[in-house]
Amino acid sequence: MLSSVRTVVGAVTLVAALIAPAVAEGPPFEPAPTFSIEKVPGFWPSGNNYTIVNPVRSDGLLLIYTLKTSYGGFVIHGVQMLRMRINELAALHELEKIASSESYGKALVDAGLSPFKYTGRLIIAPAKTLGDTFNGIGAMFGRISADLSNIGKTPGDTISGLLGVTDQRRKLATKVGVDPYTDFPPLDAKLTQLAQAAAAGGLTVQAAMMAVPVTKITMVVSNLGTASSIEGVQIDELARDRTASQIFDITRERLHAMGADIELTEALLANRSYTPIDMAALVAALDNIKGVEDRIVFLQRAVQIDTRSLAYFMRRHAEMLKNHQTRGAGFTRFVALAGYPFNVTRDKRIVGVMPVDTLAWTEKIAAVMREIASDARRQSAGGRVDLRITGRATPRARKQLAALGWRITENTRF
Repeated sequence: MLSSVRTVVGAVTLVAALIAPAVAEGPPFEPAPTFSIEKVPGFWPSGNNYTIVNPVRSDGLLLIYTLKTSYGGFVIHGVQMLRMRINELAALHELEKIASSESYGKALVDAGLSPFKYTGRLIIAPAKTLGDTFNGIGAMFGRISADLSNIGKTPGDTISGLLGVTDQRRKLATKVGVDPYTDFPPLDAKLTQLAQAAAAGGLTVQAAMMAVPVTKITMVVSNLGTASSIEGVQIDELARDRTASQIFDITRERLHAMGADIELTEALLANRSYTPIDMAALVAALDNIKGVEDRIVFLQRAVQIDTRSLAYFMRRHAEMLKNHQTRGAGFTRFVALAGYPFNVTRDKRIVGVMPVDTLAWTEKIAAVMREIASDARRQSAGGRVDLRITGRATPRARKQLAALGWRITENTRF
């Protein structure tokens, strides 16, 4: 396993299932399955700058993909995270078009920058930078206030913000439909390089970059694609128009409105497993689940996450819950089972709606399910859970769940 035992055990607690004494014939557990990428729906085995390597493994909960790319190899946990990474690779392909375009190279020359020597280092014309800083001072006051309240929590650095690099980075990222605060190394490097060139080259370079025709990643599946808004502002607009500190200030206000105390709120904002956009999207989704009590249960689990893949899982779980509530799921409150949030409906059923890829009856999963079962029995008579997952369960997992009286719905709409 490429992931640590801690990561696997943490991931397993995300499954809404239950185990009692083994009821199926044969071995009580099964190994985590593997798949051929050609048989995994929703993905092309290769693209402009990547290939998905066979076999696709799993940990009994999430599929584990190995990507071979033009920028090196990457291990991706989960269908949702893979979709994001492939979108980022597509965006990177589009940004490469800008970097190699004739108009961009000419603009660098016109701005006094060499397209052959420029390597992404921050090149500054002191007089011009000083003038730009004073010209934009009116818009700076709100940002300075936000920055002071979020010291140590936001990505990036203050100097880049003052020189306009972060503004250019946000414009570039949203131009191709990706998170400006991406943790994907090759995309992060390319955004930084182009943003620094745009800031150093001024309007000449900026205009040339924005004029290069690129394909924007479909918003439905991009990292900015969400129907949620926070304080009336769509997530993609936040990414484009607000600094990380400003996003945190908006997110902080909504967290307090949901009942999160100062300690929990600041711990969530300081958790770097989430990008500022991830946290805003997660909070926006919860904020839009109207009439559901104890949302703090979800936040208390979210703050404990310490890996990027599980942080993104939490974000997508929150968005999935919001979508299902909008379609009439009837959630009334959150409840913690084995430390992970499930929902109770108007008719008192316990429901788990989660973006799980493949549910296998492995030994690790079964062990955690005993704890979930115990908590479920304390919450309702019989401890039955209505489990809805976006992926599939193995035959053994389905048989075990059916014998326990659980209901499982596979291929659930996101």
